[in-house]
Amino acid sequence: MNAKTKAYNNLSFSWAYLLTTQKIFYFSISNVLGRDNVFGYEYASKPDSNGIFQREAIRQPADRFFFVGFFWTLSKNKKSNQLENL
Repeated sequence: MNAKTKAYNNLSFSWAYLLTTQKIFYFSISNVLGRDNVFGYEYASKPDSNGIFQREAIRQPADRFFFVGFFWTLSKNKKSNQLENL
């Protein structure tokens, strides 16, 4: 077999907004265009009556993935955070 898997394409978007030095709002979406990517193929363990091993495409479980997060740094003195270490 000389077949190749189609090219993998993914356009993702992430956005973070620093509300205060302690609070961060985050939004992310993967595969914005909803491409139907194929990662590879899973072949049958035994050939069919024609001697051909049937295959099934391994695809992503969802077209897109959304993530919305809010990160809040809690500290004893209310001023300490990790921004200087980023």
